[in-house]
This record gives sequence, structure tokens and C-alpha cells, in this order.
Amino acid sequence: MTTVHSDLHQLARDYGKAWNAHALDDIMAMHTQDTAFRLHLLGAPQVTGHEAVRGAFAGLLTAWPDIDFATESLHYGDGFFAHRYLLTATLAAPLAFGGVTVEPTGEPVRFSGIDLITTNANLVHQKETYLDIADAMTQLGAL
Repeated sequence: MTTVHSDLHQLARDYGKAWNAHALDDIMAMHTQDTAFRLHLLGAPQVTGHEAVRGAFAGLLTAWPDIDFATESLHYGDGFFAHRYLLTATLAAPLAFGGVTVEPTGEPVRFSGIDLITTNANLVHQKETYLDIADAMTQLGAL
């Protein structure tokens, strides 16, 4: 089922709430069927299609089950919004990072990120995620 939003501001608010509630069905209800996601990290490929993006998001929520995005700013344009946030999460499973595997520490990490989200018909069409992963890896003892 698709969630209808009257405007970009409402979509951004609802999308953030769904992520912080770890509500995968609600998150995906705000995506187009031909949605795409790319985590800009170590050349990770773009994931395309509703089910493939759902799988990628499910993996993120499994690895970081208490993930929380504290909004620092939201910026809007014609058919897009940019969300700058402070991410707080505890790694729950080993994380491969290049040639290194980082083990969970049981301690939350906090680092900055930004999502550039383009829309189509007031639904998320593409989500580009950029994270300060060096900060996260330092906190996890990998750097």
C-alpha cells in the first residue's frame, strides 16, 4: 500500500518518523515501485527496485537495530529534499568494511550523515546516503 503525502514537507516528516520507529513497511509505503538506494561507501552499488531496496533497508535495520536519526536540518527544492542528521546506533552484528570486519562493541556510536532524496508524485524515488563512516569506524575501534 502506498502512503499519499500532500507535500514534500509532510513526506520528509513522515519518512523520518518511520525510520526512527524502525517501521520497514511504513518506510517502503513511501517509496515508488522503481525506487533506488545508494549508500555512498566503498563503491557500493546502487540498489534498484522496491523489493531490492526493502532488502537493503532490512539489512541496515538488522545491523543497527536501535538506529536513530536526529534531524539537524531539512532543505527542500523542486522534487527533492536533503536531510542532514546525527545518527546514533549500536552495531549488533559484524560489519565488513573493506578488508576489515568490525565486531559489535555493545556501545552506541554517533556520527553525521546526509540523505539526498528525490521524489516522484510525492513518494521517495531515489535515496542517496552519505555518512561520516570514518568517525563511526574510529568509535568502533576499526581505525
